[in-house]
Amino acid sequence: MHKSTNKKNEISIIYNANCSKAKKAMAYARSLAKAVDSIEYDKWGTTATKWKEVLAKMNKRPKDILDKSKPYYQQNLRGREFEDRDWLSVVMRNPELIRSPIAIRGGKAIFLDNPTDIYRI
Repeated sequence: MHKSTNKKNEISIIYNANCSKAKKAMAYARSLAKAVDSIEYDKWGTTATKWKEVLAKMNKRPKDILDKSKPYYQQNLRGREFEDRDWLSVVMRNPELIRSPIAIRGGKAIFLDNPTDIYRI
């Protein structure tokens, strides 16, 4: 992150390193903002508080951001009901289950289901 950059002009993208659409989205993001902070899910090492902030900006619950088609989800989580704090633990322990890159700008966060979705933020 650049210290001199206004936070409203900065875009952060949280993503899976193996995701090609995240790399494309970052290229688009660089055309929109001078500062683009790219954060790999598995290297983020963030806290539950930080995830709660991201979820609040997305207006989502932890379970809402999981890719329910992933084999791990299907084999271990499908049909199970947990409290939000427990789903948050699932997110933090299994970032590969997050359904797509997440872009954050100011008080808003969105899924980048397509790289060009970056223009919606």
